[in-house]
Amino acid sequence: MRLRQSLERQEEQKLLAAASVVAKLRGKLEQLVESQMEARRAEFAQLEHGGAAAQLQYASVCDAAYVRVRKRLRLELQDAEHKRMELLAAYQTARQKRETLEGLRERQQQAYELNAARREQQVADEMFLMRTFAEPHEEILPSGAAESAERLIEAVPANETA
Repeated sequence: MRLRQSLERQEEQKLLAAASVVAKLRGKLEQLVESQMEARRAEFAQLEHGGAAAQLQYASVCDAAYVRVRKRLRLELQDAEHKRMELLAAYQTARQKRETLEGLRERQQQAYELNAARREQQVADEMFLMRTFAEPHEEILPSGAAESAERLIEAVPANETA
C-alpha cells in the first residue's frame, strides 16, 4: 500500500513540475507579446514625429527576431503541454491503481474481521455447550439448589410423577 502511495506522490510531483514549466512558458510568451506591443506603440509614436528609415529597418529586424522567439516559445509550450498531459495520464493511472488496491484491502479486512468474529462466537458457543452437556447437572445449579432438587425427587413417589 505504501508503495502505491509513494508512486502516486512521485507522479503527482512530476505533474506539478510539468504544470509549473507550462505556466512559466505561458508567462514568457505573454510577456514577449506584451513587450512587442509596447515596442510597436513606441515605433508608431516615433514615426509620427518624423522617424528615420534606419528606425524602420531596425523595427523590421526586431519584428523578425520577435517572430522567431515567439515561434520557439510556442513549440516549447506545445512540448511542455504534451508532456504534462502524459504525466497527467500516468498520475491518474497510479491513483486508480492505489484506489483499487485500497478498496481491495478494505474488503479483505472486513472479510477477515467478519470471519474472526464468527470464529470467536463459535468458540464461545462451543464452550457453553461443553459446559452445559459435559458437566453433571448438579454442578450447574448452586450447591444448595442441587441438594434441595435431589430431596424433592426422592420425596415424590414414583406413581405421582407419571
